[in-house]
Amino acid sequence: MMARPESAEDRDALIEELRAAVAARDNFIAVAAHELRNPMTPIVGQVEVLLNRARRERASAATITGLERLEISVGHYVRRATALLEISRVNAGRLALEPATFDMAAFVAQITANYEMLAARAGSVLGCDAQGPVAGVWDQLATEQIIDNLISNAIRYGDGKPIRVALVADGVGVTLSVADGGIGIAADDLTRIFDRFEQAIGSRRKSGGFGIGLWLVRELTEAMGGKIGVTSTESEGSTFTVWLPRNMKEPSGMEHAA
Repeated sequence: MMARPESAEDRDALIEELRAAVAARDNFIAVAAHELRNPMTPIVGQVEVLLNRARRERASAATITGLERLEISVGHYVRRATALLEISRVNAGRLALEPATFDMAAFVAQITANYEMLAARAGSVLGCDAQGPVAGVWDQLATEQIIDNLISNAIRYGDGKPIRVALVADGVGVTLSVADGGIGIAADDLTRIFDRFEQAIGSRRKSGGFGIGLWLVRELTEAMGGKIGVTSTESEGSTFTVWLPRNMKEPSGMEHAA
């Protein structure tokens, strides 16, 4: 047990020591997550090539199914490593945003398509309404994390019901919504749903995860100048809505203090 500081100087020294320890921890996590994620990029590409070849050459159903499951598993691994990297940056107050111009509609449609098989395995039909093009300036990695977390949550708690992803844009901003017809969230849990280490979704039944996904979504959304909200009714489903400005104003490389 750490000794209690005897003076203000001792207390200040202890605080600085603790801050240094936390910073060292976050730096280590960031480096570890980066090193764990990077080698997976060529593996993801190779699995995709093999799966496409297996389908084209009419390989056995068992081979195709095995490759599909491998693709899903590798995708989960990469997303978890990426989330860990982003969490460490947020905790350290060094979330470096890199604004880039891209088509948000095509981006949302592609990520949604990546989840179609996973949704089908959970018994849900995953649909997407993202009319484009919708050009703008956002951080691509942060946007991907936001969409990933919202869709994966909808699949996890959607109770096998249809899931709808939609994108609406105007000259000022874009609104992304992910709606499911699943178990929903109790009214008294809605106030804490975006807090760290909270699992208000499905809190009345056992589920996996550490309760950091929606907290990370909120942090990334606000870092890009946006806002997030949720409406939900127990046993009827939830709709998460993210609004982002059409063009991020933060210059490339600027760090966001969490």
